[in-house]
Amino acid sequence: MSRAVLTAVLTALVAALVLAGCVRLPDSGDVTVPDDVPEGVGNAAVDYVPPGPTPGETPDEIVQHFLGAMRATSLQTSVARSFLTEATADAWSPEQRTIVYEDASRPTSGTSVSVDLQGSASLDDRGQWVGEPSGADRTVTFGMQQEDGEWRIATLPNALIVPLTWLEARYQRADLYFLDPSSRILVPTPVFVPSGEQLASRLVNALLEGPPDALAGVIGTALGGPGPGTTVEVSSSGLASVRMTGADGAPAALTEPMVAQLAWTLRQVPSIVRIRVLVDDVALRVPDGGTDFAVGAGQRYTPDVAGADAGLYGLDGDQVVEVDDAETEPVAGTEELLGTGVRRLAVDLFGTRVAAQVADGSVVVVPLDDPAAPTTRIPAEGTARMSWDFAGRLWIVDGGDRARLRVVSSGTVTPLDAPDLSGQRITAMTVSRDGSRLVAVVGPQGAQRVVVSRVRYDERGGVADVVEPAQDLAADAAGLTVLDVGWRSATEVVVLARIDDTLVQLQRVPVDGSPGADDDTTLLMSEAQRLVTSTAPGTPLLLVGPTLVEEYDGSRLVASEARAAGLTYPG
Repeated sequence: MSRAVLTAVLTALVAALVLAGCVRLPDSGDVTVPDDVPEGVGNAAVDYVPPGPTPGETPDEIVQHFLGAMRATSLQTSVARSFLTEATADAWSPEQRTIVYEDASRPTSGTSVSVDLQGSASLDDRGQWVGEPSGADRTVTFGMQQEDGEWRIATLPNALIVPLTWLEARYQRADLYFLDPSSRILVPTPVFVPSGEQLASRLVNALLEGPPDALAGVIGTALGGPGPGTTVEVSSSGLASVRMTGADGAPAALTEPMVAQLAWTLRQVPSIVRIRVLVDDVALRVPDGGTDFAVGAGQRYTPDVAGADAGLYGLDGDQVVEVDDAETEPVAGTEELLGTGVRRLAVDLFGTRVAAQVADGSVVVVPLDDPAAPTTRIPAEGTARMSWDFAGRLWIVDGGDRARLRVVSSGTVTPLDAPDLSGQRITAMTVSRDGSRLVAVVGPQGAQRVVVSRVRYDERGGVADVVEPAQDLAADAAGLTVLDVGWRSATEVVVLARIDDTLVQLQRVPVDGSPGADDDTTLLMSEAQRLVTSTAPGTPLLLVGPTLVEEYDGSRLVASEARAAGLTYPG
Protein backbone atom coordinates (compact mmCIF):
# COMPACT_ATOMS: atom_id res chain seq x y z
CA MET A 1 0.00 0.00 0.00
CA SER A 2 1.42 3.43 -0.92
CA ARG A 3 2.04 6.06 1.77
CA ALA A 4 -0.58 8.33 0.14
CA VAL A 5 -3.27 5.63 0.35
CA LEU A 6 -2.17 4.66 3.86
CA THR A 7 -2.33 8.29 4.97
CA ALA A 8 -5.83 8.68 3.56
CA VAL A 9 -7.02 5.57 5.40
CA LEU A 10 -5.40 6.66 8.65
CA THR A 11 -6.81 10.16 8.34
CA ALA A 12 -10.32 8.77 7.93
CA LEU A 13 -9.82 6.40 10.85
CA VAL A 14 -8.55 9.11 13.15
CA ALA A 15 -11.31 11.47 12.11
CA ALA A 16 -13.86 8.82 13.04
CA LEU A 17 -12.23 8.40 16.44
CA VAL A 18 -11.34 12.03 17.12
CA LEU A 19 -13.37 12.08 20.33
CA ALA A 20 -11.07 9.40 21.71
CA GLY A 21 -8.11 11.72 21.10
CA CYS A 22 -5.69 9.21 19.63
CA VAL A 23 -5.14 5.85 18.00
CA ARG A 24 -2.45 3.40 19.09
CA LEU A 25 -0.68 1.29 16.49
CA PRO A 26 0.62 -2.14 17.56
CA ASP A 27 4.04 -3.24 16.36
CA SER A 28 4.15 -6.91 15.36
CA GLY A 29 5.89 -9.32 13.06
CA ASP A 30 6.17 -13.01 12.25
CA VAL A 31 9.07 -15.12 13.40
CA THR A 32 10.13 -18.32 11.70
CA VAL A 33 9.77 -21.02 14.37
CA PRO A 34 11.74 -24.25 14.34
CA ASP A 35 9.48 -27.22 13.67
CA ASP A 36 9.83 -28.65 17.18
CA VAL A 37 9.00 -25.41 19.01
CA PRO A 38 5.32 -25.30 19.97
CA GLU A 39 3.26 -22.31 18.94
CA GLY A 40 3.24 -19.67 21.68
CA VAL A 41 6.82 -20.08 22.81
CA GLY A 42 8.03 -16.52 23.25
CA ASN A 43 5.12 -16.00 25.64
CA ALA A 44 6.28 -16.29 29.26
CA ALA A 45 3.13 -18.29 30.10
CA VAL A 46 4.14 -21.14 27.78
CA ASP A 47 6.52 -23.65 29.37
CA TYR A 48 8.92 -25.18 26.85
CA VAL A 49 11.43 -27.95 27.51
CA PRO A 50 13.24 -28.62 24.21
CA PRO A 51 14.22 -32.12 23.11
CA GLY A 52 17.81 -33.07 22.27
CA PRO A 53 19.04 -34.34 18.91
CA THR A 54 17.63 -37.54 17.43
CA PRO A 55 19.63 -40.13 15.45
CA GLY A 56 20.05 -39.51 11.74
CA GLU A 57 19.35 -35.77 11.70
CA THR A 58 20.84 -33.83 8.80
CA PRO A 59 23.11 -30.81 9.38
CA ASP A 60 20.33 -28.29 8.68
CA GLU A 61 17.97 -30.13 11.05
CA ILE A 62 20.61 -30.08 13.79
CA VAL A 63 20.98 -26.30 13.41
CA GLN A 64 17.23 -25.75 13.24
CA HIS A 65 16.67 -27.72 16.44
CA PHE A 66 19.69 -26.11 18.14
CA LEU A 67 18.10 -22.68 17.58
CA GLY A 68 14.89 -24.01 19.08
CA ALA A 69 16.72 -25.43 22.10
CA MET A 70 18.07 -21.97 23.01
CA ARG A 71 14.47 -20.93 23.66
CA ALA A 72 14.07 -23.15 26.71
CA THR A 73 11.83 -21.69 29.40
CA SER A 74 14.35 -22.29 32.19
CA LEU A 75 17.07 -20.07 30.66
CA GLN A 76 19.49 -23.00 30.52
CA THR A 77 21.64 -24.19 27.64
CA SER A 78 22.29 -27.84 28.57
CA VAL A 79 19.99 -29.16 25.84
CA ALA A 80 21.42 -26.71 23.29
CA ARG A 81 24.93 -27.99 24.08
CA SER A 82 23.88 -31.52 23.17
CA PHE A 83 23.74 -30.39 19.52
CA LEU A 84 27.46 -29.46 19.63
CA THR A 85 30.56 -31.61 19.38
CA GLU A 86 31.98 -32.55 22.76
CA ALA A 87 34.90 -30.12 22.49
CA THR A 88 32.72 -27.29 21.24
CA ALA A 89 30.14 -27.87 23.99
CA ASP A 90 32.88 -27.41 26.61
CA ALA A 91 34.21 -24.22 24.97
CA TRP A 92 30.97 -22.51 23.93
CA SER A 93 30.30 -19.32 25.97
CA PRO A 94 26.80 -18.02 25.14
CA GLU A 95 26.95 -15.64 28.11
CA GLN A 96 29.34 -13.37 26.17
CA ARG A 97 26.52 -11.77 24.20
CA THR A 98 22.97 -12.26 22.95
CA ILE A 99 21.87 -11.97 19.32
CA VAL A 100 18.17 -11.24 18.86
CA TYR A 101 16.22 -11.28 15.63
CA GLU A 102 12.74 -10.61 14.33
CA ASP A 103 12.75 -13.39 11.72
CA ALA A 104 15.09 -16.17 10.56
CA SER A 105 15.45 -18.11 7.34
CA ARG A 106 15.50 -21.89 7.15
CA PRO A 107 19.06 -23.19 7.60
CA THR A 108 20.93 -24.06 4.42
CA SER A 109 22.16 -27.62 3.93
CA GLY A 110 25.74 -28.90 3.79
CA THR A 111 28.77 -29.08 6.04
CA SER A 112 28.62 -25.31 6.53
CA VAL A 113 25.10 -24.25 7.49
CA SER A 114 23.99 -20.61 7.33
CA VAL A 115 20.96 -18.88 8.78
CA ASP A 116 19.93 -15.38 7.73
CA LEU A 117 18.66 -13.26 10.61
CA GLN A 118 16.35 -10.35 9.79
CA GLY A 119 15.94 -7.38 12.12
CA SER A 120 18.88 -8.58 14.21
CA ALA A 121 20.78 -6.78 16.95
CA SER A 122 23.11 -7.65 19.82
CA LEU A 123 23.25 -7.33 23.60
CA ASP A 124 26.57 -7.47 25.47
CA ASP A 125 27.35 -9.65 28.48
CA ARG A 126 25.66 -7.13 30.79
CA GLY A 127 22.46 -7.20 28.76
CA GLN A 128 23.13 -3.75 27.28
CA TRP A 129 21.72 -3.16 23.79
CA VAL A 130 24.57 -2.44 21.41
CA GLY A 131 22.56 -1.79 18.27
CA GLU A 132 22.80 -3.31 14.85
CA PRO A 133 25.42 -6.07 14.74
CA SER A 134 28.11 -6.42 12.11
CA GLY A 135 27.23 -8.00 8.78
CA ALA A 136 28.56 -11.36 9.99
CA ASP A 137 25.84 -11.49 12.63
CA ARG A 138 23.08 -11.09 10.08
CA THR A 139 24.15 -14.32 8.48
CA VAL A 140 25.20 -16.77 11.17
CA THR A 141 27.30 -19.70 9.94
CA PHE A 142 27.64 -23.03 11.73
CA GLY A 143 30.49 -25.41 10.90
CA MET A 144 29.31 -29.01 10.99
CA GLN A 145 31.23 -32.18 11.86
CA GLN A 146 30.34 -35.83 12.31
CA GLU A 147 30.95 -37.29 15.76
CA ASP A 148 30.16 -40.95 16.47
CA GLY A 149 28.32 -41.09 13.16
CA GLU A 150 26.02 -38.15 13.93
CA TRP A 151 26.15 -34.55 12.72
CA ARG A 152 27.01 -31.98 15.37
CA ILE A 153 27.90 -28.27 15.36
CA ALA A 154 31.66 -27.71 15.58
CA THR A 155 31.93 -23.92 15.14
CA LEU A 156 29.45 -21.20 16.06
CA PRO A 157 29.35 -17.72 17.64
CA ASN A 158 29.80 -17.39 21.40
CA ALA A 159 26.29 -16.03 21.76
CA LEU A 160 22.75 -16.89 22.76
CA ILE A 161 20.69 -16.56 19.55
CA VAL A 162 16.98 -16.02 20.23
CA PRO A 163 13.95 -14.20 18.76
CA LEU A 164 13.22 -10.72 20.08
CA THR A 165 9.80 -11.94 21.24
CA TRP A 166 11.50 -14.57 23.41
CA LEU A 167 13.72 -11.91 24.99
CA GLU A 168 10.78 -9.62 25.68
CA ALA A 169 8.81 -12.45 27.32
CA ARG A 170 11.56 -13.64 29.68
CA TYR A 171 13.69 -10.55 30.29
CA GLN A 172 12.77 -7.18 31.68
CA ARG A 173 14.15 -3.72 31.13
CA ALA A 174 16.11 -2.28 34.02
CA ASP A 175 18.78 0.35 34.63
CA LEU A 176 22.27 0.10 36.07
CA TYR A 177 23.16 3.34 37.83
CA PHE A 178 26.70 4.54 37.21
CA LEU A 179 28.15 8.01 37.91
CA ASP A 180 29.19 10.91 35.76
CA PRO A 181 32.99 11.43 35.74
CA SER A 182 32.72 14.02 38.53
CA SER A 183 30.69 11.61 40.73
CA ARG A 184 28.01 14.26 41.24
CA ILE A 185 25.06 12.67 39.44
CA LEU A 186 23.82 9.19 38.55
CA VAL A 187 23.76 8.13 34.91
CA PRO A 188 21.38 5.23 34.17
CA THR A 189 22.43 2.56 31.68
CA PRO A 190 19.47 0.51 30.35
CA VAL A 191 19.92 -3.28 30.28
CA PHE A 192 17.83 -6.38 29.72
CA VAL A 193 17.95 -8.84 32.64
CA PRO A 194 16.17 -12.17 33.16
CA SER A 195 13.05 -11.85 35.28
CA GLY A 196 12.62 -13.98 38.38
CA GLU A 197 13.96 -14.55 41.87
CA GLN A 198 17.58 -13.82 40.90
CA LEU A 199 16.82 -10.31 39.59
CA ALA A 200 18.55 -8.53 42.48
CA SER A 201 21.70 -10.67 42.20
CA ARG A 202 21.87 -10.18 38.44
CA LEU A 203 21.50 -6.42 38.77
CA VAL A 204 24.21 -6.12 41.43
CA ASN A 205 26.67 -8.31 39.57
CA ALA A 206 26.16 -6.33 36.37
CA LEU A 207 26.59 -3.09 38.32
CA LEU A 208 29.79 -4.29 40.01
CA GLU A 209 31.31 -5.18 36.64
CA GLY A 210 31.40 -1.45 35.99
CA PRO A 211 30.88 0.41 32.73
CA PRO A 212 32.38 -0.86 29.46
CA ASP A 213 35.92 0.27 28.64
CA ALA A 214 34.58 2.06 25.57
CA LEU A 215 32.69 4.46 27.87
CA ALA A 216 35.70 5.52 29.95
CA GLY A 217 35.33 9.24 30.59
CA VAL A 218 31.61 9.06 29.82
CA ILE A 219 30.50 7.23 32.95
CA GLY A 220 32.32 5.81 35.96
CA THR A 221 31.66 3.94 39.18
CA ALA A 222 32.52 4.22 42.86
CA LEU A 223 32.12 0.45 43.30
CA GLY A 224 34.82 -2.15 42.81
CA GLY A 225 34.52 -5.35 40.83
CA PRO A 226 32.39 -8.27 41.97
CA GLY A 227 33.91 -11.03 44.04
CA PRO A 228 33.34 -14.66 43.12
CA GLY A 229 29.74 -15.61 43.75
CA THR A 230 28.35 -12.21 44.74
CA THR A 231 24.72 -12.78 45.69
CA VAL A 232 21.78 -10.78 47.00
CA GLU A 233 19.50 -12.38 49.58
CA VAL A 234 16.19 -10.61 50.27
CA SER A 235 14.52 -11.35 53.62
CA SER A 236 10.77 -11.45 54.23
CA SER A 237 11.08 -7.99 55.83
CA GLY A 238 12.64 -6.55 52.66
CA LEU A 239 16.29 -6.39 53.79
CA ALA A 240 18.59 -7.08 50.84
CA SER A 241 21.93 -8.54 51.94
CA VAL A 242 24.56 -8.06 49.22
CA ARG A 243 27.10 -10.77 50.01
CA MET A 244 30.57 -10.56 48.48
CA THR A 245 33.29 -13.12 49.05
CA GLY A 246 36.96 -12.36 48.52
CA ALA A 247 36.26 -9.23 46.48
CA ASP A 248 39.46 -7.55 45.31
CA GLY A 249 39.85 -4.02 46.60
CA ALA A 250 36.63 -4.12 48.61
CA PRO A 251 36.19 -0.89 50.62
CA ALA A 252 36.25 -0.77 54.39
CA ALA A 253 33.07 1.34 54.32
CA LEU A 254 30.50 2.61 51.84
CA THR A 255 30.63 6.18 50.56
CA GLU A 256 27.60 8.24 49.55
CA PRO A 257 28.14 7.63 45.81
CA MET A 258 28.39 3.87 46.47
CA VAL A 259 25.15 3.95 48.46
CA ALA A 260 23.44 5.92 45.69
CA GLN A 261 24.49 3.47 42.97
CA LEU A 262 23.26 0.46 44.93
CA ALA A 263 20.05 2.08 46.17
CA TRP A 264 18.93 3.32 42.76
CA THR A 265 19.77 0.02 41.07
CA LEU A 266 18.07 -2.18 43.68
CA ARG A 267 14.95 -0.05 44.12
CA GLN A 268 13.81 -1.63 40.86
CA VAL A 269 13.16 -4.82 42.87
CA PRO A 270 9.78 -4.11 44.54
CA SER A 271 10.35 -6.34 47.57
CA ILE A 272 13.50 -4.51 48.74
CA VAL A 273 13.13 -1.93 51.52
CA ARG A 274 16.65 -1.69 52.99
CA ILE A 275 20.12 -2.77 51.84
CA ARG A 276 23.17 -4.16 53.63
CA VAL A 277 26.55 -4.95 52.05
CA LEU A 278 28.72 -7.69 53.54
CA VAL A 279 32.25 -8.66 52.52
CA ASP A 280 33.27 -12.06 53.86
CA ASP A 281 30.24 -11.85 56.21
CA VAL A 282 31.35 -8.50 57.67
CA ALA A 283 28.81 -5.70 57.20
CA LEU A 284 30.25 -2.49 55.79
CA ARG A 285 29.52 0.82 57.51
CA VAL A 286 27.48 3.44 55.67
CA PRO A 287 28.01 7.23 55.94
CA ASP A 288 25.61 7.63 58.88
CA GLY A 289 27.53 5.02 60.89
CA GLY A 290 25.00 2.22 60.54
CA THR A 291 25.27 -1.02 58.59
CA ASP A 292 22.23 -0.73 56.31
CA PHE A 293 20.45 1.98 54.36
CA ALA A 294 17.04 2.66 52.85
CA VAL A 295 16.41 1.74 49.23
CA GLY A 296 15.31 5.36 48.77
CA ALA A 297 18.75 6.70 49.72
CA GLY A 298 20.89 8.74 47.36
CA GLN A 299 18.28 11.25 46.24
CA ARG A 300 20.84 14.04 45.92
CA TYR A 301 22.35 12.05 43.00
CA THR A 302 19.05 11.75 41.09
CA PRO A 303 19.38 11.85 37.28
CA ASP A 304 16.50 14.35 37.30
CA VAL A 305 18.90 16.72 39.17
CA ALA A 306 18.25 17.47 42.83
CA GLY A 307 16.82 20.94 43.35
CA ALA A 308 16.08 21.49 39.66
CA ASP A 309 13.46 24.06 38.70
CA ALA A 310 10.26 22.49 37.31
CA GLY A 311 8.65 25.72 36.13
CA LEU A 312 7.41 26.56 32.66
CA TYR A 313 8.91 29.61 30.95
CA GLY A 314 8.04 31.57 27.84
CA LEU A 315 8.03 34.96 26.15
CA ASP A 316 5.65 37.90 26.23
CA GLY A 317 7.21 39.86 23.39
CA ASP A 318 10.85 40.14 24.47
CA GLN A 319 9.97 39.75 28.14
CA VAL A 320 10.94 36.38 29.65
CA VAL A 321 8.07 35.18 31.82
CA GLU A 322 7.28 32.27 34.09
CA VAL A 323 4.02 30.62 33.08
CA ASP A 324 1.39 29.27 35.48
CA ASP A 325 -1.62 28.16 33.45
CA ALA A 326 -3.01 31.34 31.91
CA GLU A 327 -1.01 33.61 34.24
CA THR A 328 2.48 34.95 33.49
CA GLU A 329 5.05 36.60 35.74
CA PRO A 330 8.06 38.55 34.38
CA VAL A 331 11.40 36.98 35.28
CA ALA A 332 13.56 39.50 37.11
CA GLY A 333 17.04 40.04 35.68
CA THR A 334 16.08 39.59 32.03
CA GLU A 335 15.30 43.23 31.35
CA GLU A 336 18.36 43.67 29.14
CA LEU A 337 16.72 41.33 26.59
CA LEU A 338 13.90 43.82 26.03
CA GLY A 339 14.07 45.21 22.51
CA THR A 340 16.51 42.55 21.27
CA GLY A 341 13.93 40.54 19.34
CA VAL A 342 14.18 37.25 21.24
CA ARG A 343 13.56 34.26 18.93
CA ARG A 344 14.29 31.24 21.09
CA LEU A 345 14.74 30.62 24.79
CA ALA A 346 16.55 28.11 27.04
CA VAL A 347 16.54 28.33 30.85
CA ASP A 348 19.15 26.49 32.90
CA LEU A 349 18.08 23.67 35.23
CA PHE A 350 18.09 25.84 38.35
CA GLY A 351 16.41 28.89 36.84
CA THR A 352 19.54 30.99 37.39
CA ARG A 353 20.52 31.70 33.78
CA VAL A 354 18.68 32.34 30.55
CA ALA A 355 20.06 31.77 27.04
CA ALA A 356 18.20 33.60 24.30
CA GLN A 357 18.76 33.80 20.57
CA VAL A 358 18.03 37.37 19.55
CA ALA A 359 17.22 39.14 16.26
CA ASP A 360 20.84 39.53 15.13
CA GLY A 361 21.27 35.75 15.40
CA SER A 362 23.58 35.74 18.41
CA VAL A 363 22.95 33.80 21.62
CA VAL A 364 22.89 35.97 24.74
CA VAL A 365 23.39 34.30 28.14
CA VAL A 366 21.99 36.39 31.01
CA PRO A 367 22.79 35.47 34.67
CA LEU A 368 19.80 35.89 36.99
CA ASP A 369 21.34 34.98 40.34
CA ASP A 370 24.23 37.44 40.26
CA PRO A 371 23.50 40.95 38.93
CA ALA A 372 27.23 41.70 38.86
CA ALA A 373 28.04 38.72 36.62
CA PRO A 374 28.70 39.60 32.98
CA THR A 375 26.40 38.74 30.10
CA THR A 376 27.89 36.40 27.49
CA ARG A 377 27.20 36.95 23.79
CA ILE A 378 27.95 34.09 21.37
CA PRO A 379 27.76 34.57 17.58
CA ALA A 380 25.51 32.05 15.85
CA GLU A 381 24.47 31.23 12.30
CA GLY A 382 20.89 30.36 11.45
CA THR A 383 18.61 28.84 14.07
CA ALA A 384 20.41 27.99 17.31
CA ARG A 385 19.21 24.95 19.23
CA MET A 386 20.16 25.17 22.88
CA SER A 387 20.17 22.78 25.85
CA TRP A 388 21.54 22.96 29.43
CA ASP A 389 22.95 20.14 31.58
CA PHE A 390 23.25 19.76 35.37
CA ALA A 391 26.75 21.30 35.49
CA GLY A 392 25.57 24.57 33.96
CA ARG A 393 26.99 23.80 30.52
CA LEU A 394 25.08 25.28 27.60
CA TRP A 395 25.08 23.20 24.42
CA ILE A 396 24.48 25.00 21.12
CA VAL A 397 23.92 23.59 17.64
CA ASP A 398 23.74 26.10 14.77
CA GLY A 399 24.98 26.48 11.20
CA GLY A 400 21.94 25.39 9.21
CA ASP A 401 22.65 22.56 6.74
CA ARG A 402 26.29 22.36 7.93
CA ALA A 403 25.77 22.20 11.65
CA ARG A 404 28.41 22.88 14.28
CA LEU A 405 28.31 21.92 17.95
CA ARG A 406 29.66 24.11 20.74
CA VAL A 407 29.54 23.97 24.52
CA VAL A 408 29.67 27.02 26.79
CA SER A 409 31.02 26.56 30.31
CA SER A 410 31.93 29.42 32.70
CA GLY A 411 31.80 31.84 29.79
CA THR A 412 34.24 29.84 27.64
CA VAL A 413 32.98 28.63 24.26
CA THR A 414 34.47 25.31 23.09
CA PRO A 415 33.80 23.92 19.59
CA LEU A 416 33.36 20.16 19.38
CA ASP A 417 33.87 17.82 16.44
CA ALA A 418 30.96 15.43 16.72
CA PRO A 419 31.15 12.36 14.44
CA ASP A 420 27.93 11.88 12.44
CA LEU A 421 26.71 15.34 13.55
CA SER A 422 29.17 18.06 12.60
CA GLY A 423 28.62 19.34 9.07
CA GLN A 424 25.23 17.64 8.80
CA ARG A 425 21.74 19.13 8.74
CA ILE A 426 20.42 19.07 12.33
CA THR A 427 16.81 20.12 12.89
CA ALA A 428 16.51 19.29 16.61
CA MET A 429 18.96 18.68 19.47
CA THR A 430 18.73 18.06 23.20
CA VAL A 431 21.23 16.98 25.87
CA SER A 432 20.41 14.74 28.83
CA ARG A 433 20.39 16.42 32.23
CA ASP A 434 23.37 14.32 33.34
CA GLY A 435 25.37 15.58 30.32
CA SER A 436 26.22 12.07 29.08
CA ARG A 437 23.96 11.85 26.01
CA LEU A 438 23.20 14.15 23.10
CA VAL A 439 20.15 13.31 20.96
CA ALA A 440 19.70 14.95 17.56
CA VAL A 441 17.55 14.75 14.45
CA VAL A 442 19.99 14.51 11.54
CA GLY A 443 19.57 14.52 7.76
CA PRO A 444 17.38 15.99 5.02
CA GLN A 445 13.60 15.87 5.14
CA GLY A 446 12.29 12.41 4.33
CA ALA A 447 15.59 10.77 5.28
CA GLN A 448 16.00 11.97 8.84
CA ARG A 449 17.57 9.87 11.58
CA VAL A 450 17.17 10.25 15.32
CA VAL A 451 20.58 9.50 16.83
CA VAL A 452 22.21 9.52 20.26
CA SER A 453 25.87 10.34 20.90
CA ARG A 454 27.77 9.84 24.15
CA VAL A 455 29.87 12.66 25.59
CA ARG A 456 33.33 12.10 27.09
CA TYR A 457 34.91 14.34 29.75
CA ASP A 458 38.53 14.91 30.75
CA GLU A 459 40.01 14.53 34.24
CA ARG A 460 39.12 18.17 35.06
CA GLY A 461 35.47 17.71 34.09
CA GLY A 462 35.77 19.56 30.79
CA VAL A 463 34.11 18.21 27.65
CA ALA A 464 36.75 16.18 25.81
CA ASP A 465 34.90 14.85 22.78
CA VAL A 466 31.79 13.18 21.42
CA VAL A 467 32.18 9.41 21.20
CA GLU A 468 32.10 7.87 17.74
CA PRO A 469 29.85 6.69 16.21
CA ALA A 470 26.39 8.08 16.90
CA GLN A 471 23.81 5.34 17.47
CA ASP A 472 20.49 5.30 15.64
CA LEU A 473 17.45 5.18 17.88
CA ALA A 474 14.47 2.98 17.02
CA ALA A 475 12.28 5.87 15.91
CA ASP A 476 9.71 4.66 13.37
CA ALA A 477 9.84 7.77 11.18
CA ALA A 478 10.87 6.51 7.74
CA GLY A 479 9.54 8.88 5.11
CA LEU A 480 8.01 11.20 7.72
CA THR A 481 9.12 14.71 8.67
CA VAL A 482 10.63 14.57 12.15
CA LEU A 483 9.77 17.85 13.83
CA ASP A 484 11.24 17.61 17.31
CA VAL A 485 12.65 15.40 20.04
CA GLY A 486 12.66 15.85 23.81
CA TRP A 487 13.49 14.00 27.03
CA ARG A 488 10.67 12.33 28.93
CA SER A 489 12.87 10.39 31.37
CA ALA A 490 16.59 9.90 31.86
CA THR A 491 16.47 6.91 29.48
CA GLU A 492 13.65 7.79 27.08
CA VAL A 493 12.93 10.51 24.56
CA VAL A 494 9.73 11.35 22.74
CA VAL A 495 9.84 12.00 18.99
CA LEU A 496 7.31 14.16 17.13
CA ALA A 497 6.90 13.50 13.40
CA ARG A 498 4.38 14.81 10.87
CA ILE A 499 2.46 12.41 8.63
CA ASP A 500 0.35 14.97 6.74
CA ASP A 501 -1.33 18.33 7.27
CA THR A 502 -3.59 17.00 10.01
CA LEU A 503 -1.78 13.99 11.53
CA VAL A 504 1.29 13.78 13.72
CA GLN A 505 3.01 10.75 15.22
CA LEU A 506 4.22 10.79 18.82
CA GLN A 507 6.61 7.99 19.78
CA ARG A 508 8.42 7.16 23.02
CA VAL A 509 11.89 5.83 22.17
CA PRO A 510 14.48 4.22 24.50
CA VAL A 511 17.88 5.95 24.29
CA ASP A 512 19.82 2.68 24.14
CA GLY A 513 18.63 1.99 20.58
CA SER A 514 16.36 -0.89 21.53
CA PRO A 515 12.78 -1.06 20.23
CA GLY A 516 10.06 0.31 22.46
CA ALA A 517 6.85 -1.36 23.55
CA ASP A 518 3.89 -2.00 21.25
CA ASP A 519 1.92 0.95 22.62
CA ASP A 520 4.72 3.52 22.45
CA THR A 521 3.53 5.04 19.13
CA THR A 522 0.45 7.24 18.98
CA LEU A 523 -1.26 9.10 16.12
CA LEU A 524 -2.81 12.46 16.96
CA MET A 525 -4.78 15.04 15.03
CA SER A 526 -2.72 18.14 15.74
CA GLU A 527 -1.07 21.14 14.11
CA ALA A 528 1.91 20.71 16.46
CA GLN A 529 5.34 21.77 15.21
CA ARG A 530 7.43 21.26 18.33
CA LEU A 531 7.50 19.64 21.77
CA VAL A 532 7.94 21.05 25.26
CA THR A 533 9.17 18.24 27.52
CA SER A 534 10.81 17.68 30.89
CA THR A 535 11.95 14.71 32.98
CA ALA A 536 10.73 16.42 36.17
CA PRO A 537 7.90 14.41 37.77
CA GLY A 538 4.43 15.77 37.11
CA THR A 539 5.33 18.08 34.24
CA PRO A 540 2.85 17.80 31.35
CA LEU A 541 3.97 17.06 27.80
CA LEU A 542 3.08 20.01 25.57
CA LEU A 543 2.63 20.10 21.78
CA VAL A 544 2.99 23.58 20.34
CA GLY A 545 1.48 24.66 17.00
CA PRO A 546 1.08 27.97 15.21
CA THR A 547 -2.20 28.82 16.95
CA LEU A 548 -2.63 26.27 19.74
CA VAL A 549 -0.78 24.77 22.69
CA GLU A 550 -2.02 21.28 23.59
CA GLU A 551 -1.33 19.05 26.57
CA TYR A 552 -1.02 15.30 26.02
CA ASP A 553 -1.97 13.22 29.05
CA GLY A 554 -1.04 9.83 27.59
CA SER A 555 -4.43 9.14 26.06
CA ARG A 556 -5.74 12.37 24.56
CA LEU A 557 -4.95 16.00 23.73
CA VAL A 558 -6.53 18.89 25.62
CA ALA A 559 -6.05 22.60 25.01
CA SER A 560 -3.51 24.13 27.40
CA GLU A 561 -4.17 27.42 29.13
CA ALA A 562 -0.55 28.48 28.58
CA ARG A 563 -0.56 31.50 26.29
CA ALA A 564 3.07 32.66 26.21
CA ALA A 565 5.26 32.19 23.11
CA GLY A 566 8.53 30.21 23.04
CA LEU A 567 7.45 27.87 25.83
CA THR A 568 10.21 25.82 27.46
CA TYR A 569 10.98 23.89 30.61
CA PRO A 570 14.40 24.30 32.26
CA GLY A 571 17.08 22.23 30.57
